[in-house]
Amino acid sequence: MKCCIHCNNEIPAIRLEILPNTDTCVSCSTTPKMVGFMDWGHKTAPELVIVNPNDKENLRKAVRINARSR
Repeated sequence: MKCCIHCNNEIPAIRLEILPNTDTCVSCSTTPKMVGFMDWGHKTAPELVIVNPNDKENLRKAVRINARSR
């Protein structure tokens, strides 16, 4: 069990599994949230595309690629 350094709430085990060195819970995290899409441009080797949700143009492109490649 590990607690957040800001609010002292317990950090969920799934977050610690993904980010073992984190010291904050999701609520206290200062890392900007990202959006992920799968680009199925090649049927046997999809690519994960990560986009900042504030980058409207690249977000639009990623949504279009994701919809087109299905």
